[in-house]
Amino acid sequence: MRALPDDQPWVFDLVSPDHARRAAALARHEALRAEATAARRRANEIWSREGWNRAAENAYQRRLDQTLSGLVSACCQAEDPVVRAHYAPYAVLYLRWEERFLPELRASWFCSPWTTKGAVLRDLTRRGVPAEQEPDIADLIVAALRRPYRCKDWMYAGLLRHVAPAERIAELDDDRARFARHVLAHPELTVTRFSYPRWLAAR
Repeated sequence: MRALPDDQPWVFDLVSPDHARRAAALARHEALRAEATAARRRANEIWSREGWNRAAENAYQRRLDQTLSGLVSACCQAEDPVVRAHYAPYAVLYLRWEERFLPELRASWFCSPWTTKGAVLRDLTRRGVPAEQEPDIADLIVAALRRPYRCKDWMYAGLLRHVAPAERIAELDDDRARFARHVLAHPELTVTRFSYPRWLAAR
């Protein structure tokens, strides 16, 4: 079992409104991403010559764990609720980064940002939102309803069973907000990517 990653408080500057602080955090993230990518390449080269090598894999994982990606994975993979709650702010930070600075995220992430977004939202839907993160998740739900639709935004509807900013959603007047109110009124509903188009068609 691998060691859990150390906290990296600097990653919260990735969403800082201060341009200089955000730029410094982006530069640090990019440097760490380059180190992790190089470590992955070295591990693959060793694997192709000699087979799987624990030291090479550990070197790659240590570098990855210094990035937001490693911290998000620690949250989504944690079995202990206390450990999950500890890393949950990093998972929510990822969603905030996507919400505020999508072009920077897309340029700086390891894989498709939508894959990670889906993994985070799925984990929060299935296992619940830690109490300390509920205000941030409420803000993110409302922000997703206010903006033009983005990939995986439908998954925010599943979070309404855990976090229900009903008064703020009541202020919005479009079909997506009305669907959110429908979900709030029917907590037994299991939300899938087909739920919203089916709801629209039935109206």
